[in-house]
Amino acid sequence: MDKYILDKKGRAEEYIQGIKGKREIHFPLCLEFKVGSNATVECPDFLMNTTKGELFIPANLTLPVGTSMLLNFYIPPRTKLLVEFTGKVVGEGIVNSIKGNSIALSDFSHKKLHMLEDYLEEKQHLVDEIA
Repeated sequence: MDKYILDKKGRAEEYIQGIKGKREIHFPLCLEFKVGSNATVECPDFLMNTTKGELFIPANLTLPVGTSMLLNFYIPPRTKLLVEFTGKVVGEGIVNSIKGNSIALSDFSHKKLHMLEDYLEEKQHLVDEIA
């Protein structure tokens, strides 16, 4: 079953394919993506498939296929970086009538995704980190 994180303006929810309902994530989560040295709109909405390492970011202007980027997931206002990925635009598409970019995580690893999921599902807390 695929697991999804849907984030709207920093408020995230978790959905699991085939299971009704959602689970609200109890702390704000933001995404920042950088193309080259340029940062994008701070904290854009996104839909992430954490099972497959895929991301959809709504955008009025889509990026060309093959564009590489750096993706940072953090707790705003930039106080805590949770995880960083590299990604590549694999297409533009429409999800629920919303145009945007489809992105594949280039350095997709289950370890990094599980670390992010553990924070979001409150299985690991920020104070649990080893220095």
